[in-house]
Amino acid sequence: MDLKQLRYFVCLAENLHFSKAAEFLEIAPSALSMQLQALEKELQVRLVARTKRSVALTTAGQLFLEQALKTLACAEQAKRVATLAGRGEMGSIEIGYVFSSVCSGIVQSLLSGYRGRYPNVSATLHALESPLQIELLQDGKLDACVVRTVAGYSDDFERILVYREPMVVAMSIHHRLAGKVAVRAVDLATEAFVVPQFERDLGFAKHLLAIGEHAGYIPNVATRTKDFITALAHVASGHGIAVIPRSVSAIALPGLVFRDFVEVKEISELFVVVRKNDMSPFVKGLTEIARAIAADVPA
Repeated sequence: MDLKQLRYFVCLAENLHFSKAAEFLEIAPSALSMQLQALEKELQVRLVARTKRSVALTTAGQLFLEQALKTLACAEQAKRVATLAGRGEMGSIEIGYVFSSVCSGIVQSLLSGYRGRYPNVSATLHALESPLQIELLQDGKLDACVVRTVAGYSDDFERILVYREPMVVAMSIHHRLAGKVAVRAVDLATEAFVVPQFERDLGFAKHLLAIGEHAGYIPNVATRTKDFITALAHVASGHGIAVIPRSVSAIALPGLVFRDFVEVKEISELFVVVRKNDMSPFVKGLTEIARAIAADVPA
């Protein structure tokens, strides 16, 4: 029994006339009759009662018609799903991201753009450190990543620059520099720094070192944390200061203020990373949206 036989039977059941059904199906009445006989033989039951003047469904035929209609509808839905998935319009995509990319709004822009273009695709987010994201991307467990760190980058990946922003200083409201509108890098020479330095990742220490080099000193890294929230909690408690991307200043903790640098031009960047030559339509769609965002990134 195949879908063609089901379609033939349904058409006959709807017309109850071999010639009319055969004309609609664009086959000979004899071919329709042969298909029905083959179906009845396989099922070992009469589906249609025929006389010279009439065609009617048997009780078995009526019940079989209900199931045949359901089966054809399911087959049509399966075909639709496969077609949409092939075009990247239905399915799922796994995306890794760093927390700060949410503060910048990049993750939200990617998701809203993707949902607007592919409303039937489910996007699952995974908050992970940059190195682990790249490992999972390479293993095929992630489809795309949003990261800041690109050290040890593989030629197997494509990176798309989607955001650039300056660094700012986070400090307690009771800090000696909290009353200033902006601070100089040299003013921080004697400070104790709290650094979000993740496992297997230099994190933002590299930016801090660059700022210290600009002002002629080696920063005193007193506390290392695994995430921004912990780092800012230390800072708000007066346990040091932190150099962070400006977008992270969206985290408004009690007792915390943020100040721009006067002369420092250190920039932090966010990248969308995908596997090169990934043939998945889901990934291609996300890549197109990332490139559209990248077109608006200032040099």
